[in-house]
Amino acid sequence: MKLIDRGIALAMAVAVVMAVNGGGSGGGSVARAESEVPATNPLSGDAKAIAEGRSWFRNVCGVCHGGRADGAGDRGHGADLRVFNKGFRKFVETVKNGKDTGLTMTMPRWGGVLKDEQIYQIGAYLETLAIEGAKWGEPTK
Repeated sequence: MKLIDRGIALAMAVAVVMAVNGGGSGGGSVARAESEVPATNPLSGDAKAIAEGRSWFRNVCGVCHGGRADGAGDRGHGADLRVFNKGFRKFVETVKNGKDTGLTMTMPRWGGVLKDEQIYQIGAYLETLAIEGAKWGEPTK
């Protein structure tokens, strides 16, 4: 995809997120209770889901998290998702609800934009990039 096309796609995605989240002023809700999210990704190892997840990741997440999910994105520095260790449920919760430090929204809410299956596909893809120390199942207490 050309850089200009990626920019247009990103602008459209941001506009949708802003509209769903009421202009970024809070609001938005979790489409599914955390307890309903499985402890492990039901799409793990599914080749078709991984391919779909790769496409979703590159077009939606890669701008901040980098094309290799290492945190070195075009718009700054996102989390290095290759070493994610909070478990699959926390991943889904973070994607849906975003991450708010209280001063600024460091990750937008994608819950009203991405369907659960798309989030699970992204997770399945990210699992293939995991390096030592990553934990995509239940986190250790």
